[in-house]
Amino acid sequence: MLGYFAVMALIVAAFRDRLADWAELLAGYALAALLLLVLAEAERRFPDGKAVRFARFSGPFLVLPFVYGAAARTSRVLHGRYLDADLHAWETALLGFAPNTAVTAAIGSPLVTEVLTFCYFTFYGCFLIPAILYARGRAPLAERYVFAALAVFLPSYLGFIVIPLAGPALALPELFAAHGPSGYAVAAVQGEIMAAFDPPGACFPSTHVGGAWITLLCLRRHVSRNVRLVLGALTAGLTVAVVYDWYHYLSDAVAGLAVALVVHAVTERLAARRARPRIP
Repeated sequence: MLGYFAVMALIVAAFRDRLADWAELLAGYALAALLLLVLAEAERRFPDGKAVRFARFSGPFLVLPFVYGAAARTSRVLHGRYLDADLHAWETALLGFAPNTAVTAAIGSPLVTEVLTFCYFTFYGCFLIPAILYARGRAPLAERYVFAALAVFLPSYLGFIVIPLAGPALALPELFAAHGPSGYAVAAVQGEIMAAFDPPGACFPSTHVGGAWITLLCLRRHVSRNVRLVLGALTAGLTVAVVYDWYHYLSDAVAGLAVALVVHAVTERLAARRARPRIP
């Protein structure tokens, strides 16, 4: 994670003339790095302290909200604008239809909106999973999960800069007003959350899709069949929801899934290599 901070700090410094808040961003990365270093040093000095170990283990997830927002604020430094019009035109030309409009038209109803948006909402529970695993005495699995999740999130945040997108609901307001979904309480609550905490620019690849799939892939062999089925259903629902609810383009969802699959394959290979007995 410190390496990611260094890369982002270099990007911010290089493009500081395009970022009004560049000094604030650099200070944020410096403080986040300092926090992680302090926690690592505290664990080294107090290796038997359970609270210290848990704080060090939780540190990367604690700074993720800042890291996510900072990446979105930096997203337009390369292109100077959002690329929604280009991506929307490309998807429509490639497929012969607009995926967001087509998915909502095909299955749209207030009840479907509530169910799919609930699946989307459950993503926030991913950030509680490491603490739950740790509390249940499954620290090695929790560590693996945190590593895999960060390996999904951090490259995705760099993707925000490569392909900056505001998202279909914001970038295509007339289409969204005419063809977007309608819902009830869950949709309204999620809409408020999106407006308050989900900044434009944080779309490609979809970290919701990537995070949900890496959660399923990491935990599926370590939970009961019923839990696995629930995780699978919620993950599938979330994957559809990001397009149905016009939070993301289809390309965002596909890219998020691809990142999760690649990260899972790499982490599984690393775990198998570590578990392989050494020949004296």
